[in-house]
Amino acid sequence: KNTVAEKQEEAFSFLKDKSLLQYLLSLLTDILKKMKDSLNIAIAGATGYVGLELTKILSKHSKVRILYLCAKKSTGKKIYTFDKKIIKKNLPKITKIENINWSKVNILFTALPNGEAQKIAKKIPEHIKLIDLSADFRLNDFKLYKKWYGINHKCKKLINNSIYAITEFSRKYLD
Repeated sequence: KNTVAEKQEEAFSFLKDKSLLQYLLSLLTDILKKMKDSLNIAIAGATGYVGLELTKILSKHSKVRILYLCAKKSTGKKIYTFDKKIIKKNLPKITKIENINWSKVNILFTALPNGEAQKIAKKIPEHIKLIDLSADFRLNDFKLYKKWYGINHKCKKLINNSIYAITEFSRKYLD
């Protein structure tokens, strides 16, 4: 047996119910595929303190491909200009968020001042997972957001579905 599918079929041949086998095989295949695939990342606010720290961390991760580093200013510059400790050589140059090809990206990290991520969230395609490092989606009640941050939330539909994710407490809500 040479192929993975043939080996899996042989391993589960004792099962009488082939539909269960097919289900298990599809589950395993999906898990293996997700583990092999890298995550294609864009970082908005890459040149600020939080964005630079995030870039340092993600650039060392084996399953992450940083495709876009975005900022309003400094387009065309290398990220090393802002922090010499970022040593990965194949990082993209700074670009504007409007230049992102969304079909290539899985996750958008926003490391922006409060109020900015919600503007972007309204414009990104639905398949993109948004991980906001500001307070924009920390609360899931737009009235509380206004009370605590002094501005109206511009993305009320998404704030209701947001998760303030401290993984130790929120893991079951994350997918």
